[in-house]
Amino acid sequence: MAKKREGPAKIDTLIHDADYIVTMNKDREILTDGAVAVHRGKIVEVGKSVALKKKYTNVKNKIRARDRLVMPGLINAHMHSTQQLARGLADCVFLPTWIHDRLFPWENALSEEEVYLSSMACCIELIRTGSTCFDDPGGYNMHRAVQAVTEAGVRANIKRSVTDIHTTGRPLPAKMNEGTDDGLAAGEEFVKKYNGAANGRISAWFSCRTERTSSSDLLAKTTELCKKHGVGFGTHMLSNPDSVNRHKEVFHGKKAVVRYHEAGALGPHLITYHTNIIDEEELELLDEYEVGVVHCPTASFAGGYGAISEGFHPEMFQRGMKHGLGCDTAPESNFVDMFRVMFSVTAHRDYRLDATLFPPEHILEMATLGGARAMNMEKQVGALDKGKRADLIMLDITRPEWIPHHNIISNIVQSSSGDTVDFMMVDGEVIYEDRQIKTLDEKEVLKEANKAGLAVAKRTGLDYFGRSPWPMR
Repeated sequence: MAKKREGPAKIDTLIHDADYIVTMNKDREILTDGAVAVHRGKIVEVGKSVALKKKYTNVKNKIRARDRLVMPGLINAHMHSTQQLARGLADCVFLPTWIHDRLFPWENALSEEEVYLSSMACCIELIRTGSTCFDDPGGYNMHRAVQAVTEAGVRANIKRSVTDIHTTGRPLPAKMNEGTDDGLAAGEEFVKKYNGAANGRISAWFSCRTERTSSSDLLAKTTELCKKHGVGFGTHMLSNPDSVNRHKEVFHGKKAVVRYHEAGALGPHLITYHTNIIDEEELELLDEYEVGVVHCPTASFAGGYGAISEGFHPEMFQRGMKHGLGCDTAPESNFVDMFRVMFSVTAHRDYRLDATLFPPEHILEMATLGGARAMNMEKQVGALDKGKRADLIMLDITRPEWIPHHNIISNIVQSSSGDTVDFMMVDGEVIYEDRQIKTLDEKEVLKEANKAGLAVAKRTGLDYFGRSPWPMR
């Protein structure tokens, strides 16, 4: 019996004629005149345009990428979406003031609608600057953040904050001072309801907000719930010397990473944010237990944390740890542009007097695969490779900051900004094209978000801190 002749291979989208494709695959291949075939939200094949155009003739959507570089979407592995509208209200203050006098009162005052608008404004800036995925350590009314991410079309790991320690001199607003059992119950309800939402674009994890506001009982019980539900949890960890000293005050001289270890909380399920002021023992534990660590250099620049002068981030990368990048929050870094965050990593060269530290290729790994690994999402995203989700961006390489095209990885990391991004696809869906967001009314959202931000600042009295000392007439 004659073998049935197969028709042409059918796919949803073929991106073709790209000047460059930075794959971030295991061989770190860079293709010239390349193409990406996408079907049902996944990457089917990456190769030369001439071959893929010949192979895939039954295509719903063809996208020509001449004068463009195609690469995986950036992963912002630490981003507070609910703080987006507090930009400019917490400049030039140390961490205790930043948290307890500015941002905790801000979060406590947000209505559900204001959480939604803040998260939507955050998604707009992330899309426009090339981040297809972000990790949100959580706040409250996070179901509205889930709604925003779902509507915007990006990918996110979202958490609902839990704290259970209220200490003298650093009060927690009533909303945050809920106790261990109530906090865990709320966190578990959030995970059960939203993990896997938006057709899998949203993963929901637990959050122990900081090392200073989480008891060992909370850490142990959260870890058990992570095992039960097959998820992880995030925690802010040792961002600056004050964090270290405060933890020792609260926990009788105990080092934070050691206490997490004793509570059974260290492991691949854990992602820590900042993690700047540690010692050799803590570094060894984080490495041994395959904990994800997110470096936030621009947050350190804003708050004087010591990430560059005191941090072990070069050693973390050299050890091959799960090591991503994040911008933290709009009122800290004052932007969420991961291109600017990537460039800031080069500050390690200056402090260490070592020009060989963090070549651009290493920094790009942190902003893609490193973030994916830290979030336990490396099987889904972080590279343009067969079987991974089709999360990608295009960069306009005709812009003046891109000329000439010697080392294009150097141009991505050390020459570009988010302004170079003019296309984004997430899960196989085009959500940004020709610098237009296709999933929402950007102007209307930002108009309403601006109103909301000003209203919350006035309602809380924080508007005072948003005024320049220079006279405004």
